[in-house]
Amino acid sequence: MNKYYVVGIMSGTSLDGLDVVWSKLCFNKTWFYEIIDGKTYGYSSRWKSELQNAHKLQARDLVFLDKKLGNYIGEKINGFLKEKKIQKSQVDLISSHGHTLFHEPENNLTKQIGNGAYICSTTNIKTISDFRTIDIAFGGQGAPLVPVGDQLLFKSYKGCLNLGGIANISYDFKEKRIAGDVNFANMTSNYLSNKIGHSFDKDGELAKHGKIDRDLILKLEELDFFKKKFPKSLGVEDFNRWYKPLFENCKASLNDQLFTSGTHLCKTIKNIFNFDRNDALLITGGGAHNKFWINKLKELKVKTVVPDVKLIDFKEALIFSLLGVLKLRNEINILSSVTGSSKDLSSGVIHNP
Repeated sequence: MNKYYVVGIMSGTSLDGLDVVWSKLCFNKTWFYEIIDGKTYGYSSRWKSELQNAHKLQARDLVFLDKKLGNYIGEKINGFLKEKKIQKSQVDLISSHGHTLFHEPENNLTKQIGNGAYICSTTNIKTISDFRTIDIAFGGQGAPLVPVGDQLLFKSYKGCLNLGGIANISYDFKEKRIAGDVNFANMTSNYLSNKIGHSFDKDGELAKHGKIDRDLILKLEELDFFKKKFPKSLGVEDFNRWYKPLFENCKASLNDQLFTSGTHLCKTIKNIFNFDRNDALLITGGGAHNKFWINKLKELKVKTVVPDVKLIDFKEALIFSLLGVLKLRNEINILSSVTGSSKDLSSGVIHNP
């Protein structure tokens, strides 16, 4: 079988919502894709609160939330299929990233909730989940996982940048795929925007009306993470432990903090994406809508390609669909050159109804 219809699920660290995408993936010497339809289901304030505070839960409560989120995702998939008039017989599998609660590769620890078994039982459709754990077990970072999809689906670009809660990048270097987390993106922007009554910085307008704060950008540039080479990854723990305190203690206006953090984000991307000026960088994720960031990258002479809205919003869910298909085919879907694991792996746990 070389044609697959897949429902891909993505829930990002910035809690923007649950992405559900229905795609067709075909293999004929190379991989082809079509995003047929997709929808983002915004989290209610109650769900946002539960997910934001889930890392504080005791074991039994965390297991319960894992099951509860799995059922919720399954219900959203059922609603999506009904709304789009998609028969369950038209879906070969569901592939779910889950929602990351803990990511501490230095402690060989990662945890995504949204239990795949309950997605499977709620939808009665084959479901693949838990893509990160085995990579951690083999000594990898467990992230990022999207680069194998970048390599297979978007190889016409020199590099691919995802501007989600965390910015990550992947590109080919000396016949290997290299990738890693670059900086905090929407996590920082949303955190600062919330302080002045905005859920996010629409089009980067708040940042646009700020100016650079020299003291803050110097402190950001001194952080150890930005001196490390790939593979490297970031988690919510890093944001809370050593990144957010710089802003809590900052005296600059919120607009200036948004301007400064956005400028620093773009500089870290430029420093990693050190290619010829004709090398195109494909930019997707919610942050691709931030005009301040995109214009700042252009000022830094990065050749940016911002695709259509469907790909911007659903590329990660699309690629997790591909990771599920690769697992189903027992093919490699994690690259050791990206995560630092001891070997390439075929990751994911299959749940059959």
